Amino acid sequence: MEKKLDQSRRDAMRIASGLAIAFSAGLLKPSEVFAEVTEAAEVAWGSDWNGAVYSAKSLEAFVIAMSGDTTTPNTPRTVTERGRAPGLSEAPKNQLIIDAPELAENGTNVPVTITSKIPKTDFIALLADLNPNPVCVGFHVLPDNEPSYSVRIKVAETSGIVAVARSEGRWYYAIRDITVMIGGCLG
Repeated sequence: MEKKLDQSRRDAMRIASGLAIAFSAGLLKPSEVFAEVTEAAEVAWGSDWNGAVYSAKSLEAFVIAMSGDTTTPNTPRTVTERGRAPGLSEAPKNQLIIDAPELAENGTNVPVTITSKIPKTDFIALLADLNPNPVCVGFHVLPDNEPSYSVRIKVAETSGIVAVARSEGRWYYAIRDITVMIGGCLG
């Protein structure tokens, strides 16, 4: 039994080494080996589920992609147009908390803590509204864990930071404005 296991490990290492060499030499692309790219995937925002989610250009597009729909237009929206996604609404006061500085001297390293007090939160994410790619980070919350996370994100320019949480299939959001200083002057 042990000899058979050792042989399987050696075979796996040979295959992995061969693929690594082919990928690094540019002879193969991972998508050619691990997944077939279809015409539909090329038309969608991303080539897969995560690609669609993390290439979303707005909170609404993010929520729609998280629901599995990549056919809805993926365009940036302004704060005044918030909530135009099925199942998306503003979080009740003090239920979705964003702790971040009001003024960031360095937009490339902004400390942010997001906490959800919404019962049964199973996913929480953070978006920077005016970043070229707004989706910064997302966390799946395990049962019986507190949905609270501290991260450092890049904020390209003065804009809103949006926290979004999913609870029992519904989405809730909260916004906190951050002013980014560029070169010592307010941007």
